[in-house]
Amino acid sequence: MLDLDKLNTQFESLKGLDAGQLSKAVKDHQNSLFKLLLVIGTIVLGVMMFNDYRAKDQDVHSRIKLLQAKLDVIKARDAAIQDLNNFKSSQRKKISEFDLITLISAYAKSENVTISSLSPAESQDMGLYDLININFTATSDDFKGLMLFIRKIEKSEYLLRINSWTGHEDGDGNINFTIQISAVQIHP
Repeated sequence: MLDLDKLNTQFESLKGLDAGQLSKAVKDHQNSLFKLLLVIGTIVLGVMMFNDYRAKDQDVHSRIKLLQAKLDVIKARDAAIQDLNNFKSSQRKKISEFDLITLISAYAKSENVTISSLSPAESQDMGLYDLININFTATSDDFKGLMLFIRKIEKSEYLLRINSWTGHEDGDGNINFTIQISAVQIHP
């Protein structure tokens, strides 16, 4: 419990204090008060400096994290570009419309296939790649020559695809067929 008599006694002792006594006490203990104020000021300044350092440290760490995230994104982009370049370099050779006709003619000649009619090659831009289509009618002396011709097209070093072919045997034993071939060229 609070002792009111003690509290009252302390307040009465303060009543007797006058400015002269207070001034004398301050003069007597001037060095001690200066040291106390210096210690308190140093502590306040230290706390302020620590808070400023902590704020700057947090700012530096947040910037480091942001830069690290940007660096990770740049590394991922560079890796994706490298993967794309590797993919493009691993693709088969490109071929033009004229070269496609020349190549098909060479394959036909090597397997004794005679091309009787040839439609002009047409190129279409499909966005990421160009598609070259060619249609022709040909004759082979036997079925084996036809199959070897088709196999050469399929195994070509170029991106060739046989879209369709139809054929029939005539009375002489020759195989007449119509074929549609596509070549793909991936854009660089």
